[in-house]
Amino acid sequence: MTARRVTDGRREAIFVAVAGLVLFLSPWVMSGIGGYRALATRMVIWAIFALGFDILLGLTGLLSFGHAAMWGIGAYLAGYSLLHFTDSAVVAILVGVPVVALVSMLLGLITLRRHGIYFAILTLAFAEMFYFLALTPLQRWTGGDNGLTGIPQPNFFGWVPRGYGLHAIISGIALAALYGARRISRSPHGLMLRSIKANETRLAFTGVDVFRYKLLAFVVSGAYAGLAGALYAIYETYVPTDSLHWTTSGEVVIMSAIGGVGTLIGPMLGAGIVLYLENVLSAETEHWNLILGLMFMAFVIFLRGGVVGAIQRLTRVRRSRADRETRVDHRVAVED
Repeated sequence: MTARRVTDGRREAIFVAVAGLVLFLSPWVMSGIGGYRALATRMVIWAIFALGFDILLGLTGLLSFGHAAMWGIGAYLAGYSLLHFTDSAVVAILVGVPVVALVSMLLGLITLRRHGIYFAILTLAFAEMFYFLALTPLQRWTGGDNGLTGIPQPNFFGWVPRGYGLHAIISGIALAALYGARRISRSPHGLMLRSIKANETRLAFTGVDVFRYKLLAFVVSGAYAGLAGALYAIYETYVPTDSLHWTTSGEVVIMSAIGGVGTLIGPMLGAGIVLYLENVLSAETEHWNLILGLMFMAFVIFLRGGVVGAIQRLTRVRRSRADRETRVDHRVAVED
């Protein structure tokens, strides 16, 4: 048992190290595949958003079409704090994330009492409510159609990072978020979430408070979305009203499906793929949304496990072939 724990610990350390290298070196990677170096930081921010969404969809099996609400509220709160109250990015994040977690809990208490498509539609309805509130009734604070503009460049503990410095900070936050999500996934709570996804009714009959675990997943997922939204406001120094629109929720669903739902790292990879394709295709044709939609359909129909799922299947096929060859070689050696 101890040896197994040591092996698992080494694998986890290797995984985190490789993920860290990818995150911190992504600007140079993007420079090498099209000169989109400035896109790397935005990819990392969206990766945090997709990672949190996978805790809800991939682990718990709850499809939300309203996660833009958490992303947008986090962005607006952080942006508004920087615009009027503080020049500290840390304070702005600490303002945005807890409030988003509280909003997530309140929304969860209402929406999680419904299942399936009814839950998805309820989350969509609440997100659109927040969108229209920001668009007109609250435009004095949100900027209305223009969004929240004029946000100053914030500092981290007195240091105003620019360029790669800001990317490194956001990458470090993303790496910590990934580690935390993996810890949740492998914890007893993560086991309960996967059990809910597998058979919620059967788990409820065993006496488990299923609603409590679902609410916990919803709040944690919302907090991740709020963190990503706050980082978006810090990086862009601008919050568009579309941050609350249903298209933002749809985009994170597409990212998760392309990368691989339920794998944690897959949706993060999907975020990078989708943002890269959006930038490349939009520069080539005005019909890039159509092409992206066709790709999404292809993944859903022919590659349901996404990119990571395909890699896992190929790995299993290679291992099975290697095992068969080993058994054949052993049989030949015994016969000889």
